[in-house]
Amino acid sequence: MSHYISVTDAIGMIRDHLRPISESQPLAVTDALGKVLAEPVQSPGAWPPYARAAMDGYAFRALDTPGALKVVGTLFAGAVWPRSLSPGEALRIMTGAPIPLGADTVLELERVGDGPVITISERVKPGRNIMQAGHEYSPDDVVVPRYVRLTPLHLGQLAALGYRTVPVLRSPRVLLLITGDEVQAAGTALKPGHIYDANGPMFTAFLRSLGCSVTMRHIPDQPQRLKEVLRQASAKHYDLVISTGGVSVGGRDYLPDLLADHFERLFWHVDMHPGKATAAALLAPNLPLIALSGNPGAALTAWYLIVAPTVLNLLHQSTDLSEVRGRLASPYPKPTRETRYLKARFRQGTTGLWFDLVDNQSSDALSSFAAADGLVVIPHGSPPQPQGAEFTAIRLRRPGD
Repeated sequence: MSHYISVTDAIGMIRDHLRPISESQPLAVTDALGKVLAEPVQSPGAWPPYARAAMDGYAFRALDTPGALKVVGTLFAGAVWPRSLSPGEALRIMTGAPIPLGADTVLELERVGDGPVITISERVKPGRNIMQAGHEYSPDDVVVPRYVRLTPLHLGQLAALGYRTVPVLRSPRVLLLITGDEVQAAGTALKPGHIYDANGPMFTAFLRSLGCSVTMRHIPDQPQRLKEVLRQASAKHYDLVISTGGVSVGGRDYLPDLLADHFERLFWHVDMHPGKATAAALLAPNLPLIALSGNPGAALTAWYLIVAPTVLNLLHQSTDLSEVRGRLASPYPKPTRETRYLKARFRQGTTGLWFDLVDNQSSDALSSFAAADGLVVIPHGSPPQPQGAEFTAIRLRRPGD
């Protein structure tokens, strides 16, 4: 274990060689979902810019109540009453319409009735049912801070303030390399001894869900060819390179030695099972490579723990993992050499949160991830664990979260 680095240290070593995205571009609000805001967006003025009726009713002076009031007209949203209301006058007003000059309150329609004259039988307080000018934002209030990933609610706020475009960070450019002679694309007849490529489509989708622009390439098990592709990556202005496969100790796992001999290898082996063979290197200044296992389940563990936080670092985003505490619903019979991340369903019981371990914990299985809510963390050096043992678990971040 002495040469295995922790997940936290692995993230830190990669982060030290990242250049977070600084370039921005204007983008239509309607196209900005999921993008990261490059600059804070402020309110262009007091908002709303005028006092509005909060519901259908009658607008009048509170000083005129109780008493009988003459109804002088009806005002709908989108129109403005052309004069100030005089004492003893009321105006039928609809939700969202501007409060006319001279009025300071709105009484609900159902409390008054309808007619040319309305009678108010009680004293009404000023300001009733009025959305005051500037009640939501003052001039220059920050509506959305910079480096926030824009959600539908953010876009609604910005559109309500009149913004058609917003400045967003450009997409991180990621090169995704899928290695292995045995890997072939889906949709073709599977050759003997081959497997379909799950990592390429899966990680392309995960990266795009975080706002990345992805170039995917398949590289055969040829060390010279792999070296050429890695050297060319720096000239293509990528921000990050990710590879899958060829990173363990097999006869065709060329990547660890290639990174050590021709690039600056940052680490190889992480205290993380599955996925312990994960490696990282510096291909050029500010261009890290993260090399993942070819086993989809092991690679996916590294995605959640190392790669996704790295992409978020590129975009100035929080990389904190969502952790919860709970207890094992069944015993775990194996001793733990490296820190083990076990797929589990989360179940809330009367005595707290329980972790139901997924049956298939194999490093090549994606089905167990699909069934899991998170990863239970068993620290390295732990003996077999009894039912009820308490541990921390990491909630899996799904696309769109």
